[in-house]
Amino acid sequence: MKTPRLFLFILLIISSMQLLGQNKWSFDFGLGTSLHTGNVNSFNLNNSASINRNDSLLAFDFHYKVLYSSLIDKNDPTQKWKETNFEINGGIKLDYKQYGRFSPFLAYEMLTNKYKGYDLKSSGLIGVKYRIYVKPSICDYSISAAFVFDWIDYTDTTELPKNNYRISIRPKIKQKLTESLTLLNLTYYQPSVLDFSDFIINTKTKLQTKLSKKLFLDIAFTYEYRSRVPSEKYKKHDFMSEISLRLKF
Repeated sequence: MKTPRLFLFILLIISSMQLLGQNKWSFDFGLGTSLHTGNVNSFNLNNSASINRNDSLLAFDFHYKVLYSSLIDKNDPTQKWKETNFEINGGIKLDYKQYGRFSPFLAYEMLTNKYKGYDLKSSGLIGVKYRIYVKPSICDYSISAAFVFDWIDYTDTTELPKNNYRISIRPKIKQKLTESLTLLNLTYYQPSVLDFSDFIINTKTKLQTKLSKKLFLDIAFTYEYRSRVPSEKYKKHDFMSEISLRLKF
């Protein structure tokens, strides 16, 4: 199980390095810590990176994030360190005419976290974004709708389908509060078209503080709710509070 997860992590790192070698791309690299409650109850170290190009015709975004934590197992006589969380999530997104009122997009996302019951979750998305109100360098309000195909390899035996089809509705708020402080909120509501009682809600609120031209301090809170989980051993609610330093090039 560990080998596929390590392979995925290496693949994401190599992809980001290759893209960084191209011209006209911006790069973010972050390190931080987070507190989790829900399926994981511990402090985690995290690393994230993203590469994107904000082109008026075709915009590209690649990103990944790694979460890890471990504790000394007091029940083990050898007092070995025991992993308590390991997650890799990442994705690629293409936007066509992202600054237009309507912007079609394609995306692929992946997630691996056995503590949430996923050996591997892959999602393909196709949709369109509608820009509600935009004031350059001040605010950007939008909403998007997408069709999502999920393919999931669960950690345990489950009655949940490995293939699922969802609708994704995502309002987004980006608001500059001061010269150095920006508020960002993303909320996803994803019901299954096979059964609308099967849905996922994921919301993230972030405060981005500009410390210098290239250095940022990010404080974020994330909440996820899954109406259906693989088995009774998993919880439906997950919370994460996070603080990290981010370099932007």
